[in-house]
Amino acid sequence: MVVKELSSRRKVIHRWCATTLLLFAAGGCGSGNKLPLVPVGGKVTFAGGACPAAGTVTFTPIEVDAGLPRRPGSGTFYNDGAFVVTSFKKGDGLVPGRYKVTISCNSGLPDPRSPDPLGDVGYIAKDYQPPELIVVADSEPVELIFDVTPKQPAP
Repeated sequence: MVVKELSSRRKVIHRWCATTLLLFAAGGCGSGNKLPLVPVGGKVTFAGGACPAAGTVTFTPIEVDAGLPRRPGSGTFYNDGAFVVTSFKKGDGLVPGRYKVTISCNSGLPDPRSPDPLGDVGYIAKDYQPPELIVVADSEPVELIFDVTPKQPAP
């Protein structure tokens, strides 16, 4: 009898846990939690040509619309330069706001012992800075083109 009592109690606990998990999962999928993300994508070129290696375009929030999370986004590009920005899930875009844009494209890992760790591996000129990006709520998808100034080879 004790065994049956424990088994019955276990079933109740399992049902309660399963129901609780199901309610939490369903609560996270409701339309009330949807953020007004704007799709962002584009292309990176190097002096109008192909990218020398894979890289990343990173969008760091400077300020976002009231009540929205300060969530960075990023997109990876390869030799063709095409990227799509992800903030929460693949390809979802950016929260409306103003962003600092950073592009990185390196030939290998930086040397932390070097006075200029990226100087030996970066393909982008040090003085290249893409413009800030402003993402407006309820706008059409944003298409960007960044024509990067490549680093000049050492003489």
